[in-house]
Amino acid sequence: MKKFLLLAMAYLVAQTMYAQQKQGSITNVRKLTSGSEQYEAPRWSPDGSMISFTNRGFDNLYVMNADGSARARLAEGSGIGYLHRWSADNNEILVRDTRWTGGETGVGSHLHAILAVDLNGEVVKMTEDAEYLQPSSWRYTPSGLKKVTAPADIQIAASTKKLKSLPAKRVKSITADPASQISFECDGESLWAIDASGARKSIFTGMAACPALSPDGKRVAFCDVDDVVVMNIDGTSKKVIGRGFNPSWVNGSQIVFERTEDDGHTYLSGELFLADVAAGSVKQITNTPGMIEMYPTVSPDGNTLLFSSFVDGQIYVADFK
Repeated sequence: MKKFLLLAMAYLVAQTMYAQQKQGSITNVRKLTSGSEQYEAPRWSPDGSMISFTNRGFDNLYVMNADGSARARLAEGSGIGYLHRWSADNNEILVRDTRWTGGETGVGSHLHAILAVDLNGEVVKMTEDAEYLQPSSWRYTPSGLKKVTAPADIQIAASTKKLKSLPAKRVKSITADPASQISFECDGESLWAIDASGARKSIFTGMAACPALSPDGKRVAFCDVDDVVVMNIDGTSKKVIGRGFNPSWVNGSQIVFERTEDDGHTYLSGELFLADVAAGSVKQITNTPGMIEMYPTVSPDGNTLLFSSFVDGQIYVADFK
């Protein structure tokens, strides 16, 4: 009897894992935005109720409801929409502030700082200024305080005390999420993993970009020049998936990404693809020559695919199976 129960449990686990695998079909494509402004880089809020996005050029940050209603601009500034990240309680979005110190003289440098913007547009400065600082990721203390990942030599701003703490009933689950323990930084020469203490470790040498942590926290998907690559977060077991950009995890074993063509000045075509990391298989999931889909990402419940189109600069969603 015990053996039977173990086999039954194994079967159920296997069936559950299989059910989580997407076959790569999308239906009911619908446009969420409209107007003359062109948008890109959409992201789901952790609970799937809202979508954040930026404009082409990354100098504005917007949010809207998941159905496209109540669109609002939260913040503006040079590069402020680049790699923005939601807090786990859906209340703030992490962005980077970029300023040029040279005025119009042509001599100077950029200063960066990490900011938290809430849904009312209120801003809290999370780090002091630094010459080089990429958008970071959220950290949460066991008591529910919000912090950011930053290299150990970057000072955390005292103003972070203004942020609301996490709800007590959610602290345990949020702090257990691998995304609250490790993040990544690309500097044009290496891909760095940064742990919760701010310690940095180079895990890949090359032109890495767009790193994305797997749901179990054990692997990272990123772009190595024109290829999508997956490897362990310690830098081992590198696996080239194929040509593509902007990878995003669907579940523990699949990723979606874009594959675009350009002439060095503008994009000429683009479609979305689904890859099974273990099998090494890749399947094209869109076929719309007039659209040029980019920045794909899947909703927290796994049922909706979010992306932007380069052709009209609008945000779209589709049912995803």
